[in-house]
Amino acid sequence: MISIRRLHTLPAATFSGCPRHKEENRMATSRTRIPAAVGVRGDPIPAADSSGPGLAAAIAAAEREAGADDALFLHQLEQRLRAGPGNRSAAPPTARSRTIRIVPATPPNRSFEVLKDPRYLANMRQLMHRTGGGERVVGGQPVKAGEFLDCVAVGSDTDWACTGTLIAPNVVLTAGHCAEFATRVYFGNDVSRPGKVVKVKQRVRHPKYHQGATNDLLVLLLQQNVTTVKPRALATKALADKATDGRVVGFGTVNAGGDLGYGIKRFVDVPVVSNACRGKLDGKQDRFSYGCDPGQELVAGRPMLERDSCRGDSGGPFYVLNAQSAWVLAGATSRATSSAMSTCGDGGIYERVDRFRDWIASLAGVVLP
Repeated sequence: MISIRRLHTLPAATFSGCPRHKEENRMATSRTRIPAAVGVRGDPIPAADSSGPGLAAAIAAAEREAGADDALFLHQLEQRLRAGPGNRSAAPPTARSRTIRIVPATPPNRSFEVLKDPRYLANMRQLMHRTGGGERVVGGQPVKAGEFLDCVAVGSDTDWACTGTLIAPNVVLTAGHCAEFATRVYFGNDVSRPGKVVKVKQRVRHPKYHQGATNDLLVLLLQQNVTTVKPRALATKALADKATDGRVVGFGTVNAGGDLGYGIKRFVDVPVVSNACRGKLDGKQDRFSYGCDPGQELVAGRPMLERDSCRGDSGGPFYVLNAQSAWVLAGATSRATSSAMSTCGDGGIYERVDRFRDWIASLAGVVLP
């Protein structure tokens, strides 16, 4: 184990990972080499039922039944969507259903706090209205060609394991617990197809990784500048503080068992539960309800129909829209909430990138746009 009491460059052959992520490291060195993380789950509901006229009608009916009760609105809406024609939610996953894993850092306490959190309920209701209007997407969908080019796969010399975001021509930001697997990055939508692969020159994990707070970030300095992809701008503190939802993007395995390999870049929109882990739920602080770090992390809730996070990769981007309707990077995927009832679909914790901007910019070789 390499000491992380001060900032280090992490050699690929010797870094052994943090004890908190030993289970993830074990998984990643198995046949599929996939560490735990947050991303986009598959597609259990037909597209016709989760967008367009079908969704708009379900939203209108749920509004009539629920009135001002946000919890009842979401319950009614989910019931209507699940009861829609052609529902495949009970069908087994196919070889093309891409998933990304989310694993609690500690054993879940089974309280599933998010479902009774009024912030989640209100933000989810707002998100559903924008979804019904065609502005946002509830279920995980493949990213279209030319979109989110800055979202990259991160892996070792032989396998792909995590996700990251290009934030400068030679800099990718990912999760600190992905350090063992980060020797190259892939630009493209499907790692089984041709794309641009760039080697990592240097890996710098946060100097206080798991010291007092999680600080789950890793900066990758690339061997060459990437000139064909525009780096993603970072969200400001003010924007991250007021965000009510965001878009999670990432790569994932082809089935829930995680034994068919790494796969396709997908995205999903999720409601924000706690912008900075500083609120309270039933008199209990967010850090106890969700296991987040106050002032440094954002908690995003479980979207409708369990279309959230499953087997796959960490470190992926959490985007929010700015005033110009452009997606900017607000968070980097870290782990599941401590109150998650299952490893998939119960919400996640993201490192607030704005809180680490000064550290990132201070690193030698990093020039943020």
